Amino acid sequence: MRFLAAWLMVTALVYASEMSTAFGTQEQPSSAIETATGPAGLLELEQQDKITVRALRAWGRLPDKYIQLAQKLRQEAGLDLLGADLNTIKGWIAKGDQGDAILAKMHDSLTELAIFIEQGEHLEWIVAADETQLPDGTLVRKSGQRWVHSGEPAIPTSQVVAALSGNVKQEESTDPQVVEPVNAVVAEPASAEGEGLEFRISEQTSGTFRARLKVEGLKIAKAEDDPYFGRMLPQVLPDNSEIRQLEQRFFKDRLSHLPVSEDSGAMGSSYDLNLGFAQADNPIVIRVEAPENPVIPPSKDGKSYKVVGKSFLYLTSSEASGDAEIEYSDDEKGELRWTPRLDASTGRLVGPRAVGVYMAYRVKVLSPGGGDFGTLRLDYRRIGWVVVAMPGDLYVVGDLMYEVGKVEPVTASQGNRATAPEKFDFELPPYTMETKKIRVSDDMHHVAWIDGEKKGQKWVVVNGSPGKRYDDVTGYSMRFSSQGEIFCFQAELGDKEIPVCNGAEGPLFKDIETLTMSADGGHIMVAGEVANDVSRVFLDGMQIRETSARVSKAILAYDGTAAWVESGRDAQTGQEFAQIVTSKGLEGPKYSAIYSDPVFTQNRADLYYIAAKEDGERFLVRNEEELKPTMGSGYEFTVTPDGASYAYVAPCGERVECLIVNGKIGPEYTDIWSKPLFNDDGTRYAYVGKKGEESFLVLDDTEFSHGYGSIKSIVGLTFSPDGQRWAAAFRLQDEEYVVLADGKEIGRGTGSPRKIVFSPDGSRIAWLEEQKKSWRAYVDGKEGPEVREIYEKEPPQFSPDGRHLIYFFIDGEKKMHVADFGGKDRTHEAIPPRAVFTESGVEYLAIDGNRLRRENLPLN
Repeated sequence: MRFLAAWLMVTALVYASEMSTAFGTQEQPSSAIETATGPAGLLELEQQDKITVRALRAWGRLPDKYIQLAQKLRQEAGLDLLGADLNTIKGWIAKGDQGDAILAKMHDSLTELAIFIEQGEHLEWIVAADETQLPDGTLVRKSGQRWVHSGEPAIPTSQVVAALSGNVKQEESTDPQVVEPVNAVVAEPASAEGEGLEFRISEQTSGTFRARLKVEGLKIAKAEDDPYFGRMLPQVLPDNSEIRQLEQRFFKDRLSHLPVSEDSGAMGSSYDLNLGFAQADNPIVIRVEAPENPVIPPSKDGKSYKVVGKSFLYLTSSEASGDAEIEYSDDEKGELRWTPRLDASTGRLVGPRAVGVYMAYRVKVLSPGGGDFGTLRLDYRRIGWVVVAMPGDLYVVGDLMYEVGKVEPVTASQGNRATAPEKFDFELPPYTMETKKIRVSDDMHHVAWIDGEKKGQKWVVVNGSPGKRYDDVTGYSMRFSSQGEIFCFQAELGDKEIPVCNGAEGPLFKDIETLTMSADGGHIMVAGEVANDVSRVFLDGMQIRETSARVSKAILAYDGTAAWVESGRDAQTGQEFAQIVTSKGLEGPKYSAIYSDPVFTQNRADLYYIAAKEDGERFLVRNEEELKPTMGSGYEFTVTPDGASYAYVAPCGERVECLIVNGKIGPEYTDIWSKPLFNDDGTRYAYVGKKGEESFLVLDDTEFSHGYGSIKSIVGLTFSPDGQRWAAAFRLQDEEYVVLADGKEIGRGTGSPRKIVFSPDGSRIAWLEEQKKSWRAYVDGKEGPEVREIYEKEPPQFSPDGRHLIYFFIDGEKKMHVADFGGKDRTHEAIPPRAVFTESGVEYLAIDGNRLRRENLPLN
């Protein structure tokens, strides 16, 4: 359960560039005078004395260890650390000093958090050039102590904060709410001479004009009104290098000219920025307000200029797509409009999130005599950008996902252990009945299925209790631990994937490669890509690896040791590589490829896998040891659960193969069909070799001799549970087969033999036979009734006392049956092919109509 305990703690939200501040590094406090510059929204709360731990988390300023502390306080003391302010925390520290046992245990952590907040480590600071010039209300810090500066304010504090962070020019405006986040682009305010920003009309003229955006249909916002803007603005505006490249491609494709110089009024310059919240079905209109005929002074050579029109272009850098008609349109007058509408499948708004607006004048050049010299090249100016926050929009901060307009993350749900229902009788919804996305625990006491809309959201129902809604849930990812205590699945939320175990959500991924758990559910591992060229591995809720390589083929040992394959291009050699990495610090040799999924032995946790070198030669590798001889082009191996024995096929000469068992080379064959079979304790092994078209059964390196002549093939090779007996089916030349046990014939037939099984004590043998249009079961050579098809992967299985053989089959009307060989059978519309023996008979699950029930077939 370590995994759940870890995932129930909310992961800290910390940007990489803020690590030294957010995690409170042990540097000595600065002796210089420092002023707080942001984050803007958090700084405003600080000035209003409204700082809580939850606010620090929302702005990505809370170290992970305090999230863990919050979880402990809630579980052990029933206290809400996230809702606490500094005074509350100090009060808890005092209670701990006065004898509260639980709070005393957490004294050091609470004290460290109080110091973290009191010294202002959650804020951004810069050294003040002149303390005496600071405006009244400025937050100031020196040597770890901080205070509010008192003096005559030159301009409002909020503008000083924004100016110090390099975001706005200090103008004469006295609006106390002009605050923008770090790195956000802010438009210059209008001057007294006109409204909007000033741009050059053309690089070929000396005239200028002023323009601005007018936006209707949005609830106008400031950057600090929602953390969404602080997260999204650096990603969707032209200050981002990727958006600048997008912008350059956009204009290049249109054969248009966009100046790139800093003073040109385009790239790198100021532009009008409008932020706002959208509403469903409320039209949004963006228009450019600019003069129709700006004055263009004549040139020195006597040429004059005449404005003959305007052209507009619109670039979208972020858009919420979906099946909804938003009526997106623009016109020649510089008006762009659309109507955000809900996508029926996702329940989220569809439409642009960030739009850049560009305008150019069309200008004719006239000669001194009035002749027409033609039209100037269009010089588009970046007039402004509009960034829209849409309710329901999701965005990621650190390892958590948030929804616009909400403070609490949407990926911080609590988890609960799966509880077996008292009565196993459920009504399955239409979506589940159609898709058959159902999972049952091995003990058949727990069941889960996916419900939802065909093209809409999905949710998982566990033991009849519906869970949280997601954009999608992958059916193949659903799995229970052996006794059903843990249930995990993989879901999609926005453009992210997220692992969920017992309702507790794990870290966000761009693409989950692996979600797996140990057999007892005590350890859970998830790995995948979180961003381009960034993959992470989490074990029991804790991140244990971050790499630029691709992560795949992840597995867990019984003791919780994790292993996975990392592949990519070596930075030094430039060659493609693959290597094994484990949670215990092993980084195996780099190979050109790793072909098999790694395998852990059960007892000693030795790690086996197949790796290839640059020359193509493959080796079976045990931990870091390359076992000899090489495997050639082999791709299969076997290792016993205790790790005492291993075997694989290797080339022994030209077109000759041998079985290698613990380094010993066996007899030569032209082909060895499949990997060798060990009995449970590893003391015996068997395999099938071929010489030309004839097959041979090899038992412990000795060919089994018989009187059946040339054998076409050998199938169904198996050992009894105690490992002392063996059985196999030999295909004879005349299409007949025989089943042998310890070399003695116990039955024969003319179809294809399938699935040979021993009873628990090894005294009885059963198998299936497939004909062209029918199947039948055999027990000790006695045939059962002919049926349409028998399910062969789970049952047939003997009861613990060996008296009964249970199997599932389909009849001519496509009804499913559970049958006791030679005894009773039951018919249902559908049966998940699994059976569990009890004192009263055999339990199984059945679906009739839309009801899923646990049934019992009595055994005599």
